[in-house]
Amino acid sequence: MGLPHIVIGSGPAGISCAVALLAQGRTVLMIDGGASLEPERAKKLAALSATPPETWSGPATTWMREGMQPTAEGIPLKLSFGSDYPFRILPGAPVVEGSGVNTKFSMGKGGFSAVWGTSIMPYRQHDIERWPITAADLAPHYRAVLDFMPVAQGQDALEEFFPTFKTTELMPLSPQASALLHNLQFHEPQLRSQGVTFGRSRLAINAGPCVRCGLCMYGCPYGLLYSTTQTVDALLANSNFSYAPGFVVQRLEEVGNEVHIHTFNTQGAPEIFSAERAFMAAGVLASTAIMLRSLGLYDQPVTFADSQYFLLPMLRLRGVPGFERGNLHTLAQLFIELMDDTLTPNTVHLQTYTYNDLFEAPIAQKLGVLHGIFPSKAFLSRLFLFQGYLHSDDSRPMQGHLERTSTGDSLRLTSATRPHTEAILKKVVRKLSRLRSFTGLIPLTPLLQPGDPGRGFHTGGSFPMSANPSGLETDLLGRPQGSERIHIVDSSVLPSIAATTITFTAMANAHRIGTLAGQ
Repeated sequence: MGLPHIVIGSGPAGISCAVALLAQGRTVLMIDGGASLEPERAKKLAALSATPPETWSGPATTWMREGMQPTAEGIPLKLSFGSDYPFRILPGAPVVEGSGVNTKFSMGKGGFSAVWGTSIMPYRQHDIERWPITAADLAPHYRAVLDFMPVAQGQDALEEFFPTFKTTELMPLSPQASALLHNLQFHEPQLRSQGVTFGRSRLAINAGPCVRCGLCMYGCPYGLLYSTTQTVDALLANSNFSYAPGFVVQRLEEVGNEVHIHTFNTQGAPEIFSAERAFMAAGVLASTAIMLRSLGLYDQPVTFADSQYFLLPMLRLRGVPGFERGNLHTLAQLFIELMDDTLTPNTVHLQTYTYNDLFEAPIAQKLGVLHGIFPSKAFLSRLFLFQGYLHSDDSRPMQGHLERTSTGDSLRLTSATRPHTEAILKKVVRKLSRLRSFTGLIPLTPLLQPGDPGRGFHTGGSFPMSANPSGLETDLLGRPQGSERIHIVDSSVLPSIAATTITFTAMANAHRIGTLAGQ
């Protein structure tokens, strides 16, 4: 029996690559940090999921909400069932230190799919014109990802620019989102003339069994939000697939017709895996650190492309009765795309969130002693939160280098400047203000919160693909120069980061590389 193809990492890119390799008849070993939910929390989760929401007492879900204390700047860290296991760093993991940045990497089983917001959108060709591959090249792989990832989406005006590839049952809208959508649809011709396209959110979720318990931001007790852990577990039934958690990868080297993967196990002992080919999918920060170490590129400047994240609260001119009642999901409700060259040549992506209990604490915090007399309910009935992203060409990048230290090495990150980023954000807010007669929404401009680079976890481009690679660029199969059997398949190889959500495209590209390399 020959050597396996080894995939490093169980997140969205890793699992997509593994599925593609298996479809080509390859034997796949996935090695992973594999941190998971603590046993006591897993036990509570199992008990909760065995009962319907109407039987839950007040304290029944308190443990899930632990550690999620929002501020006016947003949620400091989105946890999974009250646990920080997706962000827990195992011994021997890359050390990442930053200044002026706000980013992390995951060593948990499933990577960031344990805590993501499940929003999915493909990239449109206009936003990736400089890539060495096209949206048409990615299309069959978007479809392939939807063969194993559940989705709730339908065709609407977004379809013209962002194909769905597959339509399914939609998630129901909240009362606030329904009212906003009615406004948008009534004024669709005017909005379209202003470069505004909108539609229902597209979510990686199994919509059918959803009971709309409103806990989406903390984790779904019924496992309906897609996590790649679900696919990892399903693939274990395939005799050609195996999963090895508890390993921290240090470096990779090609030796003849093999790749040797140097790791530490949970006891801190070194172990070496041999592979026919290796596929790096540890996430952009870890993958970059491991590859720089493997290539001996210490003190080599690296640029990370990042999609500028921002939060903008908006008030509807009229409140919506019954906004806080049950039967809600609290994921993104609507997507709004700004395609207006007076702002930027690139798409600006907005996700609309309506009431959830995380809205209340920041308002109380801002009001202080006035909270008791403030008409909070009336205010919340009008409040919408827009989460937005810019294209990486319009965003502040991160700079980094791998530096030797007395204990090993460290990936040092700093924020770079891009003068027009702030100007674009201001133009976006002004445009939304001018559209208020069509949307019924007024931006709360003083409360605009731009995130530091990395804050939205839409980062990549440290080893960008190129048709004619040089320096740190990779070929169309994600191979750094001098490598034949080592492929980087996560967002590290995306040449730029569009404003629309990164995960779906990272998965499609990883599936494309896995398919071609597997052949």
